[in-house]
Amino acid sequence: MRGLEGNMQAQPRVFAHDAEVVYTDARTIWLDLGTLRGGSGYSVGTNVATSGTGVPAALTVDITSVDADGAITGLTINVAGTAGTDGSTAVIAGGTGGSINIRTTFPGSDDRGVCLYVGNSGDVEVLMESGSTVVFTGVPTGTFLPILVKQVIATNTTATNMLALY
Repeated sequence: MRGLEGNMQAQPRVFAHDAEVVYTDARTIWLDLGTLRGGSGYSVGTNVATSGTGVPAALTVDITSVDADGAITGLTINVAGTAGTDGSTAVIAGGTGGSINIRTTFPGSDDRGVCLYVGNSGDVEVLMESGSTVVFTGVPTGTFLPILVKQVIATNTTATNMLALY
């Protein structure tokens, strides 16, 4: 386990420079937007199918914007399914060459986990940076959890309106 090693970079984060909404409605997939390959021949649309090894069969995306060549420039998850393999490539139907990697852990959490803000009280099950899973019980509304996590697990999570802080 990589713990605090005494240098500034290994210390828990105190100030965030970015935030991402934590979905707890059985969406366990994130899109790694830095890996988007726009392809060509696409148009704006909803419920666009995806395919690929390690990609949930139910994963569909909404193409929110394309450029003049039909390359995808904006994309969101519509239906994520419930399982997937971290780092798998989802090939996007409806054009040629469009793809994006999926994540089951927070984007950017490969080397360092993220802190959590809990907007509405409840229990929070997380995958810690170390690889262990733990449930924080009865987390009050408006709490910043000074922990480093890679994933919020929907199974035992009842808290809502959470943010992952980077």
